[in-house]
Amino acid sequence: MNWNFIKTNWFYLALGLLLVLYTIRKFPSLNPFDATNKNAQPEKVTEGKGARKGGAALLGFVPETPKERPPEMDDVDASKAEAFLKRFANVALSEHKKFGTPASVILACAYVNSQAGQRETATAANNFFALPCSQGWEGETVQMGGKCVRKYESAWASFRDFSIYLSSQEWFGSLKKSAGKDGRKWAEKLGSEGVANAKVMQKVMEAYRLHELDEQ
Repeated sequence: MNWNFIKTNWFYLALGLLLVLYTIRKFPSLNPFDATNKNAQPEKVTEGKGARKGGAALLGFVPETPKERPPEMDDVDASKAEAFLKRFANVALSEHKKFGTPASVILACAYVNSQAGQRETATAANNFFALPCSQGWEGETVQMGGKCVRKYESAWASFRDFSIYLSSQEWFGSLKKSAGKDGRKWAEKLGSEGVANAKVMQKVMEAYRLHELDEQ
């Protein structure tokens, strides 16, 4: 080894080493010792998909077709109704775990207030709960039927905002404690607060056995 060369050029050698280390940190793919699987794909989470199967589990949830559909549900095609419930079952379960509102209640409320995703508020504004504009609302808005309603960039954003809206109400804490997973009690309270039609919510939950979601 030529020590004289090293002593004379130590500064440039050190600078070169630092440059190599910086390049490896900046571009990990250039690191010959990196054993990371470069072909791995990022995980994707989509509506209606999950990791478990069976019963009303995320992936396997299939709403049971009611033998007799209540008259209040005649305005929604049966196949579209089932597709809607299956599509958002995973989202409702996720919101339940984070905020405490039963998944059956969230799903039934979305069904009723958006007519299973067919109302204009849902199709044009991704507003599945027909939440109106409010003084503190800073998001997008749109006029529909002479009323100002909230507009979202995605269906998921609508479900999350609904959870935030409910949990911010003064009565939410006491309702969650007293009602627990009793969908009927939740529906009655939401009905009395003008959030959704309690009677139709209850019929949707019963007809499609949405209570099975709350058993997860």
